Amino acid sequence: MDLNKKIEDISHAEYKLLLIIGQPGSGKSKVIRQYSEETGIPILDLDKIFYHTPSEKLLPEMKNFLTTYHQKVLLLDNKKILYAKNSQIDLLAFLKELSKDIIVVATWNGKIEDGQLFHFRNDTSEDLIYSTDNNDFKYILC
Repeated sequence: MDLNKKIEDISHAEYKLLLIIGQPGSGKSKVIRQYSEETGIPILDLDKIFYHTPSEKLLPEMKNFLTTYHQKVLLLDNKKILYAKNSQIDLLAFLKELSKDIIVVATWNGKIEDGQLFHFRNDTSEDLIYSTDNNDFKYILC
């Protein structure tokens, strides 16, 4: 899988969002880590950066953060804060909103099946389920 090619393919799209999708232990973090090492672009751990930020303020805070972020790609791993049980954030909508301004590459704990994107959440039995019909993101399966 050529992550550089996928990133180039989405660089001019309305939503510049690339999800690295896989089950736990499938190598999603390894893929994003290798890209980070090759390019020098850091992987952001939103759980650490925005630990004390209420969910309703997360998008404005992230947009503000991006005004000082000087990379062409935003790499995201460890983003449980976005889909915690008490969060009011729509995970995919949040990532898509960010990807209007910058290329976003994010790990995604889940699968694609029958035209649906599943996001598995460890802290609850409820998975997040999205339609893939809009074709407003690209993905790599691990």
